[in-house]
Amino acid sequence: MAEKAGADIIHLDIMDGHFVPNISFGVGISKMSKSVSNLPHDAHLMVTDPENYYDELSAAGIEYISFHIEIDGERKNLGENRWVYVADKVNNPARIENNIKKIKDLGKKVGIVANPPTSFELFKPYLKKIDLLLLMSVNPGFSGQGFIPEIYEKLEKADKYRQENDLCFEIMIDGGVNKENAEKLVLAGADILVSGSSFFQSLEFQEFIRKLKA
Repeated sequence: MAEKAGADIIHLDIMDGHFVPNISFGVGISKMSKSVSNLPHDAHLMVTDPENYYDELSAAGIEYISFHIEIDGERKNLGENRWVYVADKVNNPARIENNIKKIKDLGKKVGIVANPPTSFELFKPYLKKIDLLLLMSVNPGFSGQGFIPEIYEKLEKADKYRQENDLCFEIMIDGGVNKENAEKLVLAGADILVSGSSFFQSLEFQEFIRKLKA
């Protein structure tokens, strides 16, 4: 239904109940989605050990595989049994480099994901090595959250760095994306907008996508 409505990509939120509070689905559902849709798929790994998923996702034909820069960070309590992983520095740079290499060696597009508290400077050193930068505009793990406006500054910095260094990685925004903020996000440098709750709760998928793209 999403493909027929005009979606350009299917975004898969894979959660392990540890890196984020919720558990969603794994490779099996990802395979099923790929089997019924011809659209490119992006596997967003909200998991502590993303390395365990790469081979199966690749075999399933998933085009983009994205992991979090905070995988060796610390858990910050948000209350109400919610948390977000944060990092002031990359504690294990070799692991980040190895993850990038593993995904590239599989012939897939590699993405790095940054949580809302994560600074631009933390993932900046890896921007020349990736195909996709996914900026979370909500704390990951729950759908339907409100958009965090501080993301605009980080988005603008990433887009400026991309232009200044003649890079071609795409910038994706995920969380609280709707018809009200879509234009501002694109003008700030976003290439791909992930719309979950706003899309699936709309009465008419095709009309929602038409308005978002307009």
